[in-house]
This record gives sequence, structure tokens and C-alpha cells, in this order.
Amino acid sequence: MDKKRKQLMFGALALVLLSGLAAGSTTFAWFTTTRTASLTFSSATIENSSSDLVVNYAGSLNTFAGEDTTPNAIALTGANRVTDISGNGVSFYKPVWSSTNTIASSINEVTTADGYFIDFMLKIERSNASALTPSGFKVYLGEGTSILPVSASNQKDLDAVKASRMAIISYDDSARTNPSLVHLHAPEVEVSPKYLVENATSSAYQVTGYEEKAATELNTAAFITANKQADATYLIADLTSDSEAYVGFRFWIEGTDTETTNEKALGGMFKVELDIYALEA
Repeated sequence: MDKKRKQLMFGALALVLLSGLAAGSTTFAWFTTTRTASLTFSSATIENSSSDLVVNYAGSLNTFAGEDTTPNAIALTGANRVTDISGNGVSFYKPVWSSTNTIASSINEVTTADGYFIDFMLKIERSNASALTPSGFKVYLGEGTSILPVSASNQKDLDAVKASRMAIISYDDSARTNPSLVHLHAPEVEVSPKYLVENATSSAYQVTGYEEKAATELNTAAFITANKQADATYLIADLTSDSEAYVGFRFWIEGTDTETTNEKALGGMFKVELDIYALEA
């Protein structure tokens, strides 16, 4: 049976992250100076040709200068600071470095988005579902999804892309109840990816209670490009039985990444583009 594709395009959605200043004379495991970054949503719009598929802006943990929450025409504006952190997208941690290379005096849990990572949530729902798509549909990230350097000729930008991560998170409702990691994505293949987690019986950077966990769930597969078929690798919402889904997106610089530990990404910039589409079940 033919599957009808309903496409949502974030045509102008661009997250531009700038990572701070040049490093000082002392080298730590991660960036050594205060990092600053700016995030710009430039006319982030959703074009929806199917009247039974609606996307609403459902909120952000960041503080933006402006929020246009018009359904299917969402626009967020503002500039936000980020820095290198580590986590799986649901939970994040950041070491407080001592004066000795690779040794932290403590590791703090990151409990706020501003200054650390970029976050926003969408509500994806069916309207008139029984009349137009009685069997429902599934929603995917498509071929237009990518993390790109702001300048392809700038090596710092290329390295910043390599150090970046994207997490897609499922929530029960607009209150962000029961967050569940759906996908953890890196734009390049990683040899031995990892991230920080709490573990009472381990230590990381000589701080007890934490562990550098192998990121076995990290996905580096390319987003589908052929024939616009369903890409099960990047299914983000299943609306065959539910009428709505709350899907969160987060972007950050992973502190354990090679391009971060050797400071290659310091000073780089990257942008994110999202392509979301749905296929009738």
C-alpha cells in the first residue's frame, strides 16, 4: 500500500553556536576559558500541506528574546550562551577543573539550559484524524536534518560540528513529565564515544560518584535520502494510537569529544537544520 508523505519543513531554522575565546596557557581536559555562544532562530517556520497534521511550539528551557507560537509558523528569536558539558541529552554534568590537567575538584549537575545547552519542545498532533488518516501516521527526521559549520572553509567551525550532539526526547505532556531519550545523534562517527553519568561506585576525573559511560546508543547514521521512505532509525513520534506527542530537541558541545579535549572546536560555530515529515501508517 502506498504511503502518503506529509512533510514539515523547518526551512529557515538555524541554531548558530559560537564557542568562546582562545585557550589560555594551561591545558585541561575540556575547554580552558569561559565559553560564550549565541543562538539565533532566524524565521523558523513550519510548512504543513496536510490539514490533519499540526505542530505547535510547546516551550523551551531557554529564555528567548521573542517567541511567535503561531501553529505551523513558529519563530523564536534571541541569543543564548552555551558551554561544553557532558550527558545523554536528558541529564548533563560539568566538571569544575582543578589546576592539574584532567583532574576536577567537583562535578556539578547542569540543572538549567541557559548558559549550557539549547532546548525547545514541539507538540505534534493529529487533527481530524478519523476522517483523513484513520490509521494514524508516524513522524520522522528527514534528509534535510543536519548539523553544519557556519563556514565550510573555517576549520574551527568544522571541528565544532564534530564536537556537537543532538538529543531527541519524548515527554508525556507539556509539563515535560517522564522524559525519555529517543535518539542521541552525532554528526560524525566516533571511535569510543562516552559521556558523564552518576555512579556511586565509580569515579571520573578523580571525583567519586561519577562515571564516563560508553555512549553505545549514539547514532551517527545519515538521515535517509532515497525515495523519502520511512527511516526507522529516526522515528521521533508514533501517532498511530496516540493523537499527540511532545518531542524535545537539545543541542550542545560534548565535553568528552576529541575535538573538545584537544580544544580544536574552541572558537567554532555550527548551525542546525531540521526536516520533519510524516507517513501514513
